[in-house]
Amino acid sequence: MTLHLPGVIAPVELTVRAQRQADAIHLAPVGDLDAATTPVFEAALAPLTGPVVVDLSGVAFLSCAGVRALLDAHERIPLFTVVPGSAHAVRRCLAVTGADEILGVRETVAA
Repeated sequence: MTLHLPGVIAPVELTVRAQRQADAIHLAPVGDLDAATTPVFEAALAPLTGPVVVDLSGVAFLSCAGVRALLDAHERIPLFTVVPGSAHAVRRCLAVTGADEILGVRETVAA
């Protein structure tokens, strides 16, 4: 997908890898999770009923729209867990919005 703004052409991509493991379905979005890419993330989450682990270690930037998508999934999916990864921008966004207090956050993908 390409986002066209006056004078700017920037690629907007988010890929979501999904893998069923013994404890849960593991989703691993890679790219920026923002207003332009949340529909891709939400489409990957739509058929899931839980338990789900979202590994954000491949996300370089998390916007408020991405946080909202995580919170919506948390409300809808029982046993929804987020692994923030090491990216400062992702951890900071979760902390500043207070989402880290609401979402089930754990430090590693393994249960």
